[in-house]
Amino acid sequence: MRHTRRAIRAALTAGRALAAAACGIVELLRYAAETGRNVLMGYVKEDGTQSVRTVAPQKVWRSKAGHWCLRAACLLRGEDRTFRLDRVTALETA
Repeated sequence: MRHTRRAIRAALTAGRALAAAACGIVELLRYAAETGRNVLMGYVKEDGTQSVRTVAPQKVWRSKAGHWCLRAACLLRGEDRTFRLDRVTALETA
């Protein structure tokens, strides 16, 4: 029982840290969208493929499933794309 409580506490603490990090990412992306700045982003696709993309953020929202999402013009692909923020590995304003 003691180990279970520790595991639950650790998960809650990690969840809070992830939520705080997500809030920072969301605010940075919203700011970039409002000011017209591009963002350099490390991203992992669903199949595990990693890439680095430069995107022009347009909109950030939370999906019905609870995932934070970004709609942005992907300069690598030359079209608008939707990205899940839990798959972003690095973020920097360009």
